[in-house]
Amino acid sequence: MFLKIYFFIFGSARLCIKGFGCSRLLGMLIHNNIYIWNIKPVHGGIELSAGIGDTEEIKRMALKAGCRSETVKQEGLVFFLKRLSAKYFFVLGAIFFAVFLMGATRFIWLIEVRGNFSVPTGDILEFCRENNLTYGTPKSSLDTNILERDMKNRFDELTFVSVTVKGTRALISVSEKLPEGAPSPRIFPADVVSSYDALVTSVTVRSGRPLVNKGMSVAKGDILISSEVEVKAEQEVVGTKIVRAEGEVYGRVRESYTFKVPYRESVKIYSKNKSNEYEIEIFNKKFRINSNKGDTNRQNCDKIESKNQLRLYNDIYLPFIITKTEYLPYTVSYRSLDPNEARQKAQRIVSARIINTYPADSEIEGRELVFSETEDGLDVRADITSVRQIGIQTDLRKDITKDGETEDRG
Repeated sequence: MFLKIYFFIFGSARLCIKGFGCSRLLGMLIHNNIYIWNIKPVHGGIELSAGIGDTEEIKRMALKAGCRSETVKQEGLVFFLKRLSAKYFFVLGAIFFAVFLMGATRFIWLIEVRGNFSVPTGDILEFCRENNLTYGTPKSSLDTNILERDMKNRFDELTFVSVTVKGTRALISVSEKLPEGAPSPRIFPADVVSSYDALVTSVTVRSGRPLVNKGMSVAKGDILISSEVEVKAEQEVVGTKIVRAEGEVYGRVRESYTFKVPYRESVKIYSKNKSNEYEIEIFNKKFRINSNKGDTNRQNCDKIESKNQLRLYNDIYLPFIITKTEYLPYTVSYRSLDPNEARQKAQRIVSARIINTYPADSEIEGRELVFSETEDGLDVRADITSVRQIGIQTDLRKDITKDGETEDRG
């Protein structure tokens, strides 16, 4: 009885031992006064129970007897409490997280502003702070109707304001008035005129009267699609009306520009001794963590900053923001270029200009570079031939009346 209570409190193990030396092992256990019980034969061996403190010794003897051993299960109060404590802390953590989540989702942890151009985002956010909408504002205390009304009264440039709260995010969508004197794109007529000297390659008209065809040469400022269209009755022209001309006109354009590639250039040489700086923001409290790998002169560093706010899904943002700032130290060195290297650099400059300035729907048909060497560098003239959209809408100073007639706007 005493042994049962002892092994229940301190634990026991059920071992499975297989091999031809099981009988020898049992003799070794008895010889060494190791208490075992509940011995049962299994396929290829035996199973037995032993105190948890004797398990390793039994496995050592089984190996010496030429047997394989493994622990089938562990029993006893000590293992029961261990399993219970693991489950207890898991359940406790799950309950704590659920309570925290329920509380955190009652507040606003992200504010976004969309649609503003002339009104700075900072001014809108400052107005929101003055009117009880800021990081950590309880959603129950926010009246979006009053905020929308007061924001329109505060900013004369805004014609529309919408404040919507979804999850823990507040989205402020605004629309602004057109600049003074700017024509409305759906009220005033317009011609489509050429923005380049070009050879027309295609014409697509949605409204208006085309004045050019494929193969025609046009100059910058020429009208491509006219806003004046004919009004016919029984195939006879009885008058004209003014519309807003719309369409796409593509043309072959040849552009030239010049630049200089110096024979001496500066080069940044980055050091491996970079450093990271982390800032953790929890409930609007900021904690800065430095992880430097040596002394870094941050006056000669490139800085890369990334900010991530923890969110569960879609619009459920949590009050945890991690900002990582990476500092890349460098020294400035100078090197000389020979004419061949300068030509290669010029090619790269032209390629970068094409990628950065030409529209995605344009087609580059050719480019030609003319070089002229000087004492201090390479003078370059680049001629680029492309097929691109050349038509732009130019508004007329006339209003369209209901009858399609026009009135001069002065």
